[in-house]
Amino acid sequence: MRRVRRKSLIAAGFLVAAMLLPIIGITQSRAPWTVVPAVTVLGRADDARVPLVREAVDYWNRIFAEIGSPFRLGVVTVIAGAVPPERLQGLSNAVLSGARVLDMPSEIATAPGNIVVALSDGDFISFAVRWPERQKALVGIKSERTFPLRLPNVARNVIAHEMGHALGLGHNSDPAMLMCGRPASCRPDAFASATEHFFPLTAAEKAMLIALYPPASR
Repeated sequence: MRRVRRKSLIAAGFLVAAMLLPIIGITQSRAPWTVVPAVTVLGRADDARVPLVREAVDYWNRIFAEIGSPFRLGVVTVIAGAVPPERLQGLSNAVLSGARVLDMPSEIATAPGNIVVALSDGDFISFAVRWPERQKALVGIKSERTFPLRLPNVARNVIAHEMGHALGLGHNSDPAMLMCGRPASCRPDAFASATEHFFPLTAAEKAMLIALYPPASR
């Protein structure tokens, strides 16, 4: 029965993806990874967000398993270091404005791995940016001591949300879903909960992931 449901999901995914791709297109931000992206956490080993990054990686790998894709995020490594908060603020502003970010911070260029998660003490809007031609992405996460990351359950979902962008997903307008965001009115404080959990994806987002990272049999 589980195999039948998985085949149905994959078939539905192909159908929805076929309708979405002519509208959305696989732009630079939606280009699929062509390597198994290793994840590097740039910060302090004792940062309370480090376990949340590992949980977010596990979340995405479960999603790929559920939709029948062989794609997986790779190992997580933690290294000491930081990107200056003012540089992350500038990148955050550029991403929010829709500008194409061409320059890669030296701290990201020299860091091992492909997806670099910069755990910052700065106060900015968390973001993700990719350089597909260099097989690199930066996920910038603001201080957990600032609103709304200090609220329970928020930081884990913000990290997973931004990693979703690094994987190729955009925003939706449903506040009950992980990838809800601008220009919709939903904001990260909607992730607040006394129960630790990750918010789900929409069927369209799963279809997009199937289109980007198809099952081996496709």
